[in-house]
Formats: sequence, C-alpha cells, structure tokens
Amino acid sequence: MVREKNMDSRKIEKMRSYLRNDMEVGPRGVKDSDALRFYEETEESNGYVDIRPPFFRDVDRIVHSKAYARYIDKTQVFFDVNNANITHRSLHVLLVSRISRQISRILKLNTDLCEAIALAHDIGHTPYGHLGEDILNKISQKKGAGRFMHNAQGVRWLSYLEKRFPKQAAKGLNLTLQVLDGVLCHDGETNEQEIKPEKINGKTWEDHFKEYADCFNENKIKRIPMTYEGIAVRLADTLAYIGRDIEDAILLKFISRSDIPKSCVRILGDTNRKIMNTLIMDLIDYSLEHDAIGYNAPIFDALKELKEFNYRNIYLRRDDNMDHLIEEKFELIYETCLQDLKEENYHSSIFKDHVEYIDNPDYSSYFEPHRKANKLQLIVKDFIAGMSDKYFSEVYENISQRS
Repeated sequence: MVREKNMDSRKIEKMRSYLRNDMEVGPRGVKDSDALRFYEETEESNGYVDIRPPFFRDVDRIVHSKAYARYIDKTQVFFDVNNANITHRSLHVLLVSRISRQISRILKLNTDLCEAIALAHDIGHTPYGHLGEDILNKISQKKGAGRFMHNAQGVRWLSYLEKRFPKQAAKGLNLTLQVLDGVLCHDGETNEQEIKPEKINGKTWEDHFKEYADCFNENKIKRIPMTYEGIAVRLADTLAYIGRDIEDAILLKFISRSDIPKSCVRILGDTNRKIMNTLIMDLIDYSLEHDAIGYNAPIFDALKELKEFNYRNIYLRRDDNMDHLIEEKFELIYETCLQDLKEENYHSSIFKDHVEYIDNPDYSSYFEPHRKANKLQLIVKDFIAGMSDKYFSEVYENISQRS
C-alpha cells in the first residue's frame, strides 16, 4: 500500500502494472480485471492508494485475519499429540497453496487467486479436525441450528465475522466472489477423476448465496467451483494430505511403511515425496491435454485405493475410543456457552473472547440480533468452530472447574 498522496500518478500506475499478472493468465484462467466484490471498493473509500491487484489483496486480507492466525494450533489429523513434527493445519494450507500454484503456473491460471483460495479454504475448520466437524454438526442439528460444514463456516467467517477495520464491528473482509466460491466449493474428500467449471466465472452472487444457504440446510446442491483455480485447489487439497498423513502416521507408529498397499506403492510410490510427485506430474500431464483438471485412469485408481487405505488404517483407528470423550467435551462447552449467552454472563469466555471482538460495544450488531431472533445457538457454533485445539482444552478445563 502506498500512502503518499502526492506521488506521481505515473509512478503509481507503473507499480500497478508490475503487480498485475493478466498477461500471464491463459484462456482457462480468471483475469484480475474479472474480479467481483459484493461491495465495490475505490481508493477514496479505502483512504489510501492501493497498487495491489484484487486477488493479491485478498491474500493479504486472509493472512492478516484472526481466523488465519488460529491455524497455528488446529489439528490436521492427529490431535493431543506432543510432537512438533506432526502436521498442523497451518502447514497443510501452505502445502495446498504451493501445489495449486504449481498447477496454476503450468496451466496458465491466476496464481494469486489459487493462493487466496488455498490459504482460506480451511478457515472454518473446528478443533479436532474432521472428527470435531462431525461432532459439531451432530450437536448443531440436534439443537436446531442447522448443519455444520467447515467450508460454509469458512465463508461465514470471511464474509461476516472477520474485521477489516479494528475500530468497527465485524462486517467481513469483502473478498471477491471467485475466492469465496473456491472456499465454499473445495472438497478434498470427493473422488473425481476430472472436473471443470460448468462455465468459467459463470456464477452470480445470488448463486453463491444459494449454495451457501444450502450447506446449512438440505445440502443437496452439487457444488462445483466456478473457476479452474478453485478446481486446482480442490484437487491440491488431496495431494497435500494423502502422503503427508501417511508420513505422520508412520512417525507416530500408527502404521509402518510396509503396510501401504503394494499396488499403490508400485504406481504412486511409498513416500510422501514420491506420491506427491507422481500425482502432480500425472495431473499436469492429463490437464494439459484435456479441458478438465484430472488424472489418467491408472493413477486415479491407485489414488482411490490409497485414500481407502488411509481411511481404514489411519482416520478410523485415530478415532477409536476417542470420539465419545471428545463429544462429551463439545457437549459441555456448547451447553455452558449457550447458557452464558442466555444469562448475559458478560465475563464468560464466549463474551470476552468471541462476541466482544465481533460486536459493537453495545452488542447491537451480533449478539442482540441473534438473541432477538432466538438464534443464540449460532453464536455458540461460531465460537466453537473458531477455537484452536489448545484454546478448546483451556475452555473445557475452565468450565469443568465451574461445574
């Protein structure tokens, strides 16, 4: 950002031209000039000269957000493990960013857009990873607060609960539609050999809001990213975790390297480095020759088998005998925080650490509207979803001492 109001306009435009990458974006990519924001922004409204292209600017807004900072202590797969070498979500999103940018550079996509989607895609994740997500979804539906899905919760944080201006109540970051669509439509759990947008940049804000609302209700809409950049991130998500989870599991002696299916080893390799390289090279090779991003059949079949192996031997085993204990903790925190809201216990953690950051000093923009609409459970869901694993444990201990 440049604050000198008297700087020569030609110099400013020269700086802008150096940052733009439209000339490097091919026919499948989204140009900076195609970026769409819900609220139009001008230099006058921002109060300073801003030379950054829109998706570059979105990256900055994301990495400076409070939700992004909480990645540092959020579980990727293995929780309650005192081992600094184990992957946390902060590393995972960087890996997704690196892989998607590599794909983007070769396919002539917009690398800034890929980076923004990748770094934001897991912001809505709960503590305790996908197990925590499943538990909060179960509690949320039981309490009449709709479904919980981390992708939609990420959009909620970025669009409504984060602050752009520290002296004002939260109103979201006003990110571009292309970034928010990529976050909402990412899904590393799906098994797709290839995927492409129905139409590049073919969604409107109305389409986005419809898909977003569906996530909390019936969840019937098949969400496909509106950009190839969103698809690159969606597939990079799997590339980033599939081999890394195996290495973490071996380090913790969950499995041994010899347990990896021989058919997968023969085609993909038996280390994260080999697996990632094989998958990335095949994906790029396939995608250069087709109008979709995807894999050749032998590689895709091996990837599906490896996913099934991880699920049976890592993720299910990890959750054995732990899910009931963690669910009890979620239940206690949920019920206590809901009661604190109902009783307006302003000294409680949900008020001090959550509501006060988002709301106006008189609670008129967040707490009061939810209270009057009888939707305080949504605030509890926001609070728990935003917790890091460490903070979740601290809140649980504090509540246990109160009980």
